[in-house]
Amino acid sequence: MVEPTQGPNHDIFPPNDFDRWAEHYDNSVRDNDCYPFDGYERALETIFHLSKAKPSYSVLDLGTGTGNLAILFARLGCQVWGLDFSSEMLVRARIKLPQAIFGQVDLRDEWPLEFQRRFHYIVSAYTFHHFPLAEKVSLVKRLFEESLLPGGLVVIGDIAFESSLEQDRLRLSLGDEWEDEFYWVADEAINALQAVDLQAEYTKVSRCAGVFRISNSSSL
Repeated sequence: MVEPTQGPNHDIFPPNDFDRWAEHYDNSVRDNDCYPFDGYERALETIFHLSKAKPSYSVLDLGTGTGNLAILFARLGCQVWGLDFSSEMLVRARIKLPQAIFGQVDLRDEWPLEFQRRFHYIVSAYTFHHFPLAEKVSLVKRLFEESLLPGGLVVIGDIAFESSLEQDRLRLSLGDEWEDEFYWVADEAINALQAVDLQAEYTKVSRCAGVFRISNSSSL
């Protein structure tokens, strides 16, 4: 699930656009081997497996959308929480997961009071690629400082590339189909996260998707 960019470009991806997309979202991202959702299902499964979540543990899904990632953790028996800025996406998530706790907010804003607590795991799928790298890093750092239990993990799956060269090759091959957004470039992102004492490992999922498993270096 994607979110808008704050600051001057805050309204480029308004919630209303995602409200309109909500009805068709699941069909548009699943069984799709085309850019940008090539590897969508595998990315969700990889996030789930890399988290190594355990039953009864608390999991917060950022940009939960219609709940496609959250439901994997719910089936395991985790306590599931989810945040999203689209009311219509959340309507569908609540239908799938009536036992979960959901809240509506832009992730960069102050969270609802019930979400101002700490979780075992924080996960996200297809949300962070609308944030510039500095904003990605700032938000992830904040998660460790304010929202994770000691030893907790952040696992993020998204549109991502191992290097800028790999990204450029796909951009050139797609031509007019390419859309410029703040896609992850793994080597750059890992270096930026290390600069704020976070350790990240990258797993490639498809030609345009990958998963980052992020931990606090001080807890290693």
